[in-house]
Amino acid sequence: MQLKKFKFRLPVLALAAVFCSATASAQSDAFPTRPVTLVVAYPPGGTTDSQARIVAKKMSEIWKQPVVVENKPGGNTIIASSEVAKSKPDGYTLLLTAMPYVLNPMLLPSLPYDTRKDLIPVTLLSTVPGVFITSPDFGAHNVQEFLAKAKAAPKPLVFGSAGTATFTHLAGELFSSMAGVDFLHVPYKGSAAAHQDLISGRLDLMFDNGALPHIQSGRVRALGVTSAKRLPWLPDVPTIAEQGLPGYEAAAWFGIFAAGNTPEQTIQKISRDLTTALQDPEIKAHFATIGAFAEGGSPARLEQYLDAEQARWGKIVKERNIKIQ
Repeated sequence: MQLKKFKFRLPVLALAAVFCSATASAQSDAFPTRPVTLVVAYPPGGTTDSQARIVAKKMSEIWKQPVVVENKPGGNTIIASSEVAKSKPDGYTLLLTAMPYVLNPMLLPSLPYDTRKDLIPVTLLSTVPGVFITSPDFGAHNVQEFLAKAKAAPKPLVFGSAGTATFTHLAGELFSSMAGVDFLHVPYKGSAAAHQDLISGRLDLMFDNGALPHIQSGRVRALGVTSAKRLPWLPDVPTIAEQGLPGYEAAAWFGIFAAGNTPEQTIQKISRDLTTALQDPEIKAHFATIGAFAEGGSPARLEQYLDAEQARWGKIVKERNIKIQ
């Protein structure tokens, strides 16, 4: 008797599983049915905020639902990341963050969330290569001339950054390590003040991804770009790699993440729709004006990118004993 009951239930259970799967898929396809919040880990008015707002506008058009940008800066992106990590895992609260996602676990003794469990990679939003710049008065016109002067200098040259453990700092440390030259690092609170000190000669060099207007005006000189290939907006500036440091490559990046345990179907739909948005010519053109490449792609692509970043910068953080004070 019991055996007959069990046999009878098998097809019922199978049908129930199919029904649940179909229901989850239908709910995913319908996402979103209400406004989505994009939490940005940086203040309003900067290049990160600029990317967020043009993408949010396009996503609102695709989803026929508002995408609201909320800036939650502070704590080296921890404030915004923590809010999203603790949010309901339904895809309606997303995070836009950057390199600290990878760096914070290396640099800080503890975090109020588990980076790899409480946040899920969705899509690589953009990559932003940097430019190796000096004052025109420094006298070098390319990487090899710079290295000759650096190695002949009686004391380490001074390089500025937008802050400790930022891309502008780490790109310089990577160059220093690969080229075998020592620098004195001076961190600033953002790039703007560092630019002015470079222009006035108080700094010798920077690795920066926000100096395009100064390069175009001639107030600073570009010696090389940090990307693997030359940049469309600086076609005459060779890469650092092609000037005697093969393998040198570095870029800032921005990615979209969701709360842990967000359904896989929802993650995949958000990723597909974001990738579609990032192919829009208006977005590509806007990103180019700030020196960024619109990216896109699957969650797996972002996961692989994060693994590569962790390996690259983990080595430099350890080798150079980099710490956040």
